[in-house]
Formats: sequence, C-alpha cells, structure tokens
Amino acid sequence: MKKLGRVVSVSNDKLVLKTEELLKIGTKVFDEEGKFVGNVIDYFGPTMGPYVLVSPKRDPVKFVGKELYG
Repeated sequence: MKKLGRVVSVSNDKLVLKTEELLKIGTKVFDEEGKFVGNVIDYFGPTMGPYVLVSPKRDPVKFVGKELYG
C-alpha cells in the first residue's frame, strides 16, 4: 500500500485528507495497520495538492493527524 496523505480535520463526520494526487471516488482507504477505514467520496481544492473526503466506517475523530494508505 502507498501513503495517500494525512487527515487534517473532520467535517460532517467525514475525514478531510490532504493528499498530493487526485484519488478516484470509491478508492479504499486503510490505516497504518492495514485496517479498512472507508472510501473516498469526493475531492476538492487545487489539482496540485487536493483534499479528499473519506466516509469512515469507524469513529472519525481518532484519525485526525494520522497518515492513511491505499
């Protein structure tokens, strides 16, 4: 798995992930232990450093500041 980016905040129970490349909607996202976190549901911001929204299957607050993988 490769690093997708870092969770910078939670908005409406969704994870806001700062990434370096656009990710496809539906991309599966995992934590550092390889456990499934959720799926990418949207992206926004500049193309040279976009943000993506991830719909988490677990408590979103515990992921703030963590690196996520895919």
